[in-house]
Amino acid sequence: MIAAEYLNNFFLGYLPYVALTVLATGLIYRTIRRNNTIQASSSQFISNDKSLRWGSTLFHYAILLVLLGHILGLLTPEWLYNWFMTNETKRLLAILMGSISGAAALVGITLLVVRRFSNKRVWATSKIQDYVIVVLLLVQISLGLWCTYITTQSSLEDYMAMEYWAQGIFIFEPDSWKYIADADLIYKLHIVNGFLIFIIFPFTKLMHMIMVPVLYAIDHFRK
Repeated sequence: MIAAEYLNNFFLGYLPYVALTVLATGLIYRTIRRNNTIQASSSQFISNDKSLRWGSTLFHYAILLVLLGHILGLLTPEWLYNWFMTNETKRLLAILMGSISGAAALVGITLLVVRRFSNKRVWATSKIQDYVIVVLLLVQISLGLWCTYITTQSSLEDYMAMEYWAQGIFIFEPDSWKYIADADLIYKLHIVNGFLIFIIFPFTKLMHMIMVPVLYAIDHFRK
């Protein structure tokens, strides 16, 4: 029991802060450096590869919807959304939107993984962290869809526990991990893998997903 509590505390209590710190620091550092080779090296072969282009477009839009769903779903206070929907309605909406956007993201990332490992030109310009991140993303999206299925079978209390945990992390509640200490292992793997992606993300070519709009906004503001 002590070992389980230690692991839960570390992975569900401390790891989120480590991952978010690394992610924020990496984003700031790369923004200051203005490493424009991120976009060029990531996309110079996409225009000539239809499957890579479709996979990239589908993945980018779908993963943004997934991220938006996670942020709004986990961090919106219960008292706020209870003005216009019940907790059960929110759960059903999360299942529906998560299934659609997750399935689209899975198709997109699968195409990207296949092309990254089979396209010699992409292979030649990629680093080890680029392969690690796409594999982790494939695993993450698969786990996310699995979690969505589990949510359809679990209780409303189990679903709400995830929200309480995320909001506890956000407000620096020290024992927030206890909300999901008894959660299904798949949920925990999804959480831990997600934060591992946060840690690796700033050092990969996928940085262009954030860097391009950020740098565009900075340049537009300066003008």
